[in-house]
Amino acid sequence: MRIRGLLTALLCAAGLTTVAPAAVAAPIIDGEYARSGPWAAMIEQNGQQWCSGSIISARWVLTAEHCVDEPGAGYSVRVGDVDHRAGTYAVVTAIHTPSSGADIALLRLDRSVSTTYASLGTSVAVGDTEHVYGWGYNEDGDLQRYLKVARMTVSSVANGLIKARRGDGLTNGGDSGGPVFVGGKQVGVHIAGNKVDTSTHTGISANRTWIRDTSGV
Repeated sequence: MRIRGLLTALLCAAGLTTVAPAAVAAPIIDGEYARSGPWAAMIEQNGQQWCSGSIISARWVLTAEHCVDEPGAGYSVRVGDVDHRAGTYAVVTAIHTPSSGADIALLRLDRSVSTTYASLGTSVAVGDTEHVYGWGYNEDGDLQRYLKVARMTVSSVANGLIKARRGDGLTNGGDSGGPVFVGGKQVGVHIAGNKVDTSTHTGISANRTWIRDTSGV
């Protein structure tokens, strides 16, 4: 799937625990507000809030390929805070995607960002509880300023994809590229969802060698 002109697409998120800041709209589709997200990265297209992602080392951000595939567009990130307006700003200088065609991308930043980076993992199985994070739209159609998280249950792991069913919440447009955590490790990158009961993620496991070869992580 391609996001291009539609931020109201099906997409992403990632992470851990949660609490709602005061006086803001309800998160994602249900779910909660994240208490912490030092590894969280909000992706901007031409200076506008666009997708979600995670920072995995000082100069490398992980997101979905369809979030950064607009010809001629400029991309930047806001990193390291649940309030993306308070995040560290960096410009994307290079975009790398795997030859396999998997919906995943690595973004090279123009400066080093010091924070706690997402730790990558490959262990995920049917029945696992995942936490998916993002700054996408809530059920009222509003893009979020504060990072959200939804708990979902892994329903299948096959062909480089992780599929999950709704738990206490569900991903929405703008959550694409957001990290998916199981047991404190990022095991996926969110790419799509039906906004009713299921979500799909690109698995880290199938792309682990490419990530290491490209970023050194």
